[in-house]
Amino acid sequence: MIESVPPHPDNVHLQFARGWLELGDVAEAEAELRNIRPQYSGCPDVLEVRFQVLARRQCYGEALAIAEQQVADFPLDFRGHMNRGNALFWLDRSQEAIDSVMTILEAHPKVAALPYNLACYWMKLNQTEEAVRWLETAMRVGQRKGVLQHALADPDLRPIWDYIRKLDEE
Repeated sequence: MIESVPPHPDNVHLQFARGWLELGDVAEAEAELRNIRPQYSGCPDVLEVRFQVLARRQCYGEALAIAEQQVADFPLDFRGHMNRGNALFWLDRSQEAIDSVMTILEAHPKVAALPYNLACYWMKLNQTEEAVRWLETAMRVGQRKGVLQHALADPDLRPIWDYIRKLDEE
């Protein structure tokens, strides 16, 4: 069984990699990931940080490969499905992104990021009504105010910002 978080000292490198990402230093995050021993490179949390590094680098094809590994190795973990959806979305494969997230949605009804991402994917397909429906689902599942604030800063949802502002005023 693969541990979610690698043992010491690899867990320290993982934490440092996360910290560097939070600070916006992708190169240092990558350097820390290189310090993790190969036998722990497939841990779910290590894969997650690798995905985030590749996403920040806009290496979406490579990020998709990591997400596919996450889904294959940890099919019940929503993060892999969400990451696969995001990578597909960034690669202009929005319908595939929708299909990916839909496979895990029912198993994780309290994860607001899933319907939120579906709103973005539908918006890219110019399906405004579907996008609004999924955004409203995200608001019901998550913290309404937080979802609205995030949506108002998300360029993917720009076409419905007026609608979101009205919701924010309620």
